[in-house]
Amino acid sequence: MSVKNILEHRNSVRHYDPDYKISPELLASFIESASKSPNGNNVQAVRYLIIDDPQIQKSLLPIAYNQQQVADASAVLVLLGDYKAFQDDNIIQIHEEGFQASYFDESLRDFLANAAIGYYASKSDEDLRMELTRDVSLAAMSLVLLANEAGLDTITMSGYDSRQLKATLNISERYLDVMLIAIGKGIKAGHRTVRHEVNKVIYRNKLT
Repeated sequence: MSVKNILEHRNSVRHYDPDYKISPELLASFIESASKSPNGNNVQAVRYLIIDDPQIQKSLLPIAYNQQQVADASAVLVLLGDYKAFQDDNIIQIHEEGFQASYFDESLRDFLANAAIGYYASKSDEDLRMELTRDVSLAAMSLVLLANEAGLDTITMSGYDSRQLKATLNISERYLDVMLIAIGKGIKAGHRTVRHEVNKVIYRNKLT
């Protein structure tokens, strides 16, 4: 299906076949492609924690307010932003790799790296949190589209206890947890939803 068709017809699915399993290779291919999503200064801060052990998935039930999809889906992806991506050494390394791949010359390598380092140096903790949230969200949408294109179902989830999730999965403060994505083969279609008419969400040149 086209991207337009996927967006027109997809729904968030909450009921999954617990016996259906996605191959690790297929899931990795989704992530590989989603990793090419836009991200600020190409610092590549998005991380994907795949939870596909049934026992660990069941342990997420109380954390996710007993939403059954975390136990029944083929996998639950914890989408994270890595604060270490903003460190100078990561930024320099990424731009050096771009130079070694002949994507740009030394002058542009140094300009891009220094510009990114300077940009993040002035950011507050809240600013960096917003940067991570933005980049993770872009990758998450790409992943959802890829999964739906492959005939699978998904639901993005913000309904969980962040503190308990990080404690249970031993996620350090280095990472910002942004959302969960349950992915698998749905056994019951998600309910349809109403969206605003486009003229209710478009403004031109000024907000009214």
